[in-house]
Amino acid sequence: METRGLWWNIHDLPYYKEIFYSLFFISLVFFFYGFYLKLKTWSQGKRKNDFFEITNRILIMFEQAFLHKNWGKEKLPIIAHILVFYGFFVLWIGTDILTVQDRMPEYFFHGVFYKTYSLLMDLSGVLMLIGLGFFAYIRYIKRPKRLDNYHNDWIQITYFFLFVVLGFLIEGIRQSATNQFEPYAPIGAMIGALFSPLSYESQKNIHFTLWWLHSIQTFSFVALIPYTKFSHMFISPVNIFFKDLKPNGALNTPFNLVEILAMENPPEDFAQTVNKIEDFTWKDLMDLDSCTACGKCHEVCPATNTDKPLSPKWVILDLKQIMYEKPMFPHGYKGSSARSDIDLPSQISQETLWSCTSCRACVEACPVGINPLSKIIDLRRTLIGGNKAPNNLLNTLKNIRSRFNPWGQPPEDREKWTEGLDVPKIESTNDFEYLYWIGCAGSYDSRNQNIAKTMVTLLKKANIKFAILGKKEKCNGDTARRAGDEGLFQELALKNIETFKNAKVKKIITHCPHCFNTFKNEYPEFGLNDTAVFHHTEIIWELIKLGKLSMTKEIKEEITYHDSCYLGRHNGQYDAPRNILNKIPNIKYIEMENSKEKGTCCGGGGAQLWYEAPGKQINVMRLNEVKEAKAKIVASACPFCTIMLETAKTLDKSQSPPQVKDISEIVAMALE
Repeated sequence: METRGLWWNIHDLPYYKEIFYSLFFISLVFFFYGFYLKLKTWSQGKRKNDFFEITNRILIMFEQAFLHKNWGKEKLPIIAHILVFYGFFVLWIGTDILTVQDRMPEYFFHGVFYKTYSLLMDLSGVLMLIGLGFFAYIRYIKRPKRLDNYHNDWIQITYFFLFVVLGFLIEGIRQSATNQFEPYAPIGAMIGALFSPLSYESQKNIHFTLWWLHSIQTFSFVALIPYTKFSHMFISPVNIFFKDLKPNGALNTPFNLVEILAMENPPEDFAQTVNKIEDFTWKDLMDLDSCTACGKCHEVCPATNTDKPLSPKWVILDLKQIMYEKPMFPHGYKGSSARSDIDLPSQISQETLWSCTSCRACVEACPVGINPLSKIIDLRRTLIGGNKAPNNLLNTLKNIRSRFNPWGQPPEDREKWTEGLDVPKIESTNDFEYLYWIGCAGSYDSRNQNIAKTMVTLLKKANIKFAILGKKEKCNGDTARRAGDEGLFQELALKNIETFKNAKVKKIITHCPHCFNTFKNEYPEFGLNDTAVFHHTEIIWELIKLGKLSMTKEIKEEITYHDSCYLGRHNGQYDAPRNILNKIPNIKYIEMENSKEKGTCCGGGGAQLWYEAPGKQINVMRLNEVKEAKAKIVASACPFCTIMLETAKTLDKSQSPPQVKDISEIVAMALE
């Protein structure tokens, strides 16, 4: 009967089981105590009361943690992690099966089950070694810029390598000593053949020594898990489970101005700024512990890629250092509580925080559900609360507060662009289906004023009943919120929502993706309900499908499309703009390498249109990518992107930089 003794060559040691299980129990004490310390640390963060959609959370956790969904475009690290992850998982289950068999009176460890078990254990070990080899190649030969190799990073690879190698050696020597060579355990059989020249006693002594070394290594591994990078095996899936399921484009709301104003005695510090590490939520603190420094966020960050002070990876790791009182990452585990004596804004440089474009690339890239953007915005709120921001940003916020637009132009000039046009206004008509929200850029920036005029022409041509607010329109508050002025954002939100309700607005067309995101994902929290919000490319595509806009003129040009972060990553709308362009006769559409979910930011989001961080210019980097694609025209669907790309053109030294046109302008060119 095909089987083997569970304690072969070990049972001669007195009290062998007592010693084995005592060591196992001690390792579990260290294991659970370590995670107790982590839970104690996380619990010092603020409460986060949005635990819902349990079924959806389980599905997301399974897809990301076990199926490696959305792990990026680089295949080798994904393959390496899959091989190590599932190889180790099978070996771990195999070890548990031995423990179960040892405690059960019925013997099942024989026959077909034993053969299958042995084969799977051998295959898993081989796959794990291949994965570890890939990891070693990536980290120490390929050496991508996203990885920083420290003196103890080799420990993880070496530990797992020894796990597998010792297991194979023990298996092989046992087969040789018992003269039971198992073809269904091929690796063990091959190793056993190498040891066959040794005497029986020598083989028993070597097996005994390696068996206990392997056991001690296993117990030390279990004990060390909470105190090392190994902890991510448990923390990462849990962190993914608790990830924020709000719309991608919605920031967290630290306070509700309506509720504050309704209080008889409102608290003085209702802004809930983040001054100490425990001012973050418990989920934020779990985020910090989930980070393995893989650098995927670092790799995709447009600020990092243009030599600006910001690296989302290092924002997270710096906060983690503070949380555990570590003087320098990664010098081990210390302490069981969050630091309460460190002023966070003084630890993270202001230039770092103001370099973020809020493009959300870092959030999308993280395989374990960490949100660096939310921490950056929280810290910006603290800086704004202390009046610590670049002067031009402070002036921009002052313009928004006093004149309801970041340009600081007179509010009465907001509808000046309509002079000579028959543009219906809500104040003079009730016969409209859509409110066409022009936005500050369309109202005051000359380039985007022309785009707004084009959009008006298209809506009229399609016989769409629409109206604009004109002078009643105010900034939507996106810039204020991303800059950290939460109070100003909420004031604007409440005023705009009141205007929408008074005008009985049920459908909104926005030109700007930032307005689109704000109305669709953030205003509902403040009372904008039962109102459908559409981006102008969505409306144009719908009108084309319905035959209300017929593009019959040929455009024989090479055209590419630049994805707006707030239309794409924040709202998942990648198809409508491309569908429109591909419907134009004889167009040659070119897809850039960095597109859709991996699209490069224009550099204008997150209040960056009014502040230029140190380093190279992001918009120039993006324009160079357009040129590399050999496109003559780059289509945009965002006024910020249009402004940033047009600005990059003025800095371009080539004789023929690509033209920048809004989708609506290209559609107008192709109409009958």
